[in-house]
Amino acid sequence: MTVYPYSEEDPRFPRPQSPTLTRCQSEPEAFDFERGDYARRMPELERARRACSSCPLAADCLLWALVNKNATTVGIIAGTTPRQRAQLRSRLAARLGPDWVDVLADQQQTRPGRTTAPGRGA
Repeated sequence: MTVYPYSEEDPRFPRPQSPTLTRCQSEPEAFDFERGDYARRMPELERARRACSSCPLAADCLLWALVNKNATTVGIIAGTTPRQRAQLRSRLAARLGPDWVDVLADQQQTRPGRTTAPGRGA
């Protein structure tokens, strides 16, 4: 299993980017939730989730967030909370094994038609 330092993101999964601003880029405070805020700020949480659900980068953002656990310990990313992301990571580990990140990286490399990094436009 490949291990990266705490603050470094896995370079095989770059942050998704868009040529136009996404809602989380133009209004980052709307996605910024600290531990304990989720239940107290449910209406704001639902607005953030809805914004993510209509974003064309949501799938790439979720993959990035799952792989880069240390960079995503708080906040709404791809419509998920940190607890939901932890559950998804557990499911991936159960399905793909303890080296699930490496398995996903291999799958990304062999994906037909993949000419750019995830989340990067041509």
